[in-house]
Amino acid sequence: MKLRFGFVSNSSSSSFIIAFNGSKDNLREKLISIFDCPFPDKFPIQSLELIGSIVADYIEDDPIKTLEEWDEFYGDLNNPRENHVRFIERLKSGWTVYYGGFPDHNSLQRFFCNSDIDYEDEEILIWQEGGY
Repeated sequence: MKLRFGFVSNSSSSSFIIAFNGSKDNLREKLISIFDCPFPDKFPIQSLELIGSIVADYIEDDPIKTLEEWDEFYGDLNNPRENHVRFIERLKSGWTVYYGGFPDHNSLQRFFCNSDIDYEDEEILIWQEGGY
């Protein structure tokens, strides 16, 4: 059994995982090209940058580069969740896995909690890990 220590919150949050086959500098460009759109009219944050740029800003600074790091972070290498298998396979191929989340109680977090993000091409895999 693995125990994780750190900040715990009972608040709502939305998190995501991104596997990318390239440098972190190119990741921002890729995210902008995928999410090259403003927020829908119903969200009161129209003045913000495009969605892809905002997602890039919320990626954590310590990506996962090895299977050992994945196992330490998620603790499921031998019994992975269904969607995690795709990320583990990318790690085995030399990709880097980034993760992030959005702050509680803002329009961006609500937008991603209510969106079902599962995007994949030859360079990137994005999955909304959780929203609650």
